[in-house]
Amino acid sequence: MTFRSRGVSVSFTTPMLAGARVRQSDHRGVEIVMPNPSGGRGIYVLNWPGVRALCNPTMHDTVLFKRFCRLATIDPASIRDAALEVACEGLAGRPAAEAAEAAIAHDSAQRVRARLRLVTALVEQEDSGGPSGTSAVERAAALDRRASLVLHRIALSVGRPVADLAAALTALGDLLAPVGVAGGDREARLPRLLMRLRDTAADPSGWLSSDPDEDIRGLGATIRGAMATAFQSGTAVLQKIRAALADPTLLLKRRINDPGGMVARSTRCDWLLDGWERVSLLWLSADSSVSRRAALLEMAPLVPVLPPEVLQWADTAIPAEATAQLCRVTSHHDSWRTGSAAFRLIERNEKLLAMRV
Repeated sequence: MTFRSRGVSVSFTTPMLAGARVRQSDHRGVEIVMPNPSGGRGIYVLNWPGVRALCNPTMHDTVLFKRFCRLATIDPASIRDAALEVACEGLAGRPAAEAAEAAIAHDSAQRVRARLRLVTALVEQEDSGGPSGTSAVERAAALDRRASLVLHRIALSVGRPVADLAAALTALGDLLAPVGVAGGDREARLPRLLMRLRDTAADPSGWLSSDPDEDIRGLGATIRGAMATAFQSGTAVLQKIRAALADPTLLLKRRINDPGGMVARSTRCDWLLDGWERVSLLWLSADSSVSRRAALLEMAPLVPVLPPEVLQWADTAIPAEATAQLCRVTSHHDSWRTGSAAFRLIERNEKLLAMRV
């Protein structure tokens, strides 16, 4: 199994679609992969009519899936962008819409910042002794002139037009914006998600240490261990991506010569952390012992299974159990997520959308 065959996690609001993922299919376009609703073995692979036969999806989820069908590619970034656009329409409530608008604005600012830092790093590497100016306007103008000279020089060495290099540099900045171009950047999306995962893993530790009886057959400790593994491997992959930024010229040439490979390497952290935000938010939304115990039961089936290819990505050891399903939580009935109970869960799920990074 690979990350792409596993599919991309989607924050559907319909309770029956908890843990569902979407992936591209050669035969049916976009299909949904979801755990067995009973908690038993196996998965369901459905198209949208099959989903409607299983449950009554919310308007938010219906519009969201239709948006997925128009995407050129299915990956964590494109799914997230589509989800934010749909949330902005207010289909998951006003708080979720406001959070989505803030996230889009933050992403845009991060892209601008990443492009500027990447250009600055490239210029400093290739033209470290060039003029810089004294005022902010003079420095900006000097940076533009030096960047133009550097791109012309690199264009001659690779035999490509300057316009291609400029476009590749912009695309590279956009690609690396979620990672953060600066070494200690904690404002980028993926470092913030890692910090949330770290904090979420630490929180159950204190709760379970103070009252071990609250754990459900060791479920809390198991989930906490899985979170710690995800944080460590995610941090290792993030550091490897950032290490490549030490040579921006080589990075730009790779983007020109092997754009597909560059995208694959730069998005590894996004794939590895896919699905963990939902698990973290379920815990953060629980504010009492009773709700925390219920959260553990809901979190366990959602813990992402790491495909074996992650072993080639991270320098840290990956426990064997991380590449297999953590556990199954079976239910003899599903009345807790249908009927009137479903409305409370939908409301809760909409609140989770307002909490995402």
